[in-house]
Amino acid sequence: MKTRRERILGEVEHALELMLYYHRKEDDELPVGSIQEAVAAGEITAEEIVEAFGEMLKRSLLHG
Repeated sequence: MKTRRERILGEVEHALELMLYYHRKEDDELPVGSIQEAVAAGEITAEEIVEAFGEMLKRSLLHG
């Protein structure tokens, strides 16, 4: 049986899959692979994405 911590981390992985693939399949402006391409082109860094996600998550958790 998975712990709550393991379930939460699984949800993080699922959210990442949604962001990078499943939600991109129908998105004409940001299709599958475009986020990876933007990182490769230097338009944005992985660290900037992580920082933005972290800040939004902290705001949501701390300020409900």
